[in-house]
Amino acid sequence: MSAEKSRAENSKKNLHNADFTDADLKEADLSSGVLIEACLKGVDLSEADLCDADISSANFEGARLHRTLLHRCRGRNANFTGATLTQANLVEANLIGTDFSHANLSESDIEGADLKNAKFKNANLSDTNMTGVFLSNADLSDANFTNADLIAADLTNTDLTGANFDNTYLNHADLSGANLKQAKNLTCDQIETTFITRETLLPDTLRLKWISDTEYEFD
Repeated sequence: MSAEKSRAENSKKNLHNADFTDADLKEADLSSGVLIEACLKGVDLSEADLCDADISSANFEGARLHRTLLHRCRGRNANFTGATLTQANLVEANLIGTDFSHANLSESDIEGADLKNAKFKNANLSDTNMTGVFLSNADLSDANFTNADLIAADLTNTDLTGANFDNTYLNHADLSGANLKQAKNLTCDQIETTFITRETLLPDTLRLKWISDTEYEFD
């Protein structure tokens, strides 16, 4: 075991402001750890356990978290810019305001996570399970949702400009007030399974006419 991994595991309850830049923490047990404002840029946390950990305002920029367990972690305003979280478990995580811009989360499980006000600009969310996620007011512009599951997701007032919805499941998703201008591969069939309002902005390729406040038809 590396000295850095040993130090991290032995002090996991007291890693506030700790610096593990570029450290090798593969398979580390940091469950229920306290990593508030820790610097983990470029760290390798593949298959590590951070379940129930507090990673609020921690910096994971460029980090590798392949198959990492982040189940029910608390990470308000954390930074995962450019990080790799493929096949990671973020189920029921509290990640309000977290930045995942340019991150790769393909095949990850994010069911029920609280991601309000988060940033996923140009993120890879293909083949993810995002059932029941809370994404209101999030920046999802240019995100890739190919084959993703967004069933019953809260997408109210989100920026989905340029997002890719190729074969995305949107059943019962709430798109009230969402901006879907320039969204790619979005179909009428997909929209008809969601909840939208007059304030929802759709691509110019999807023209509809409102019959009442709750009913519409496509031209």
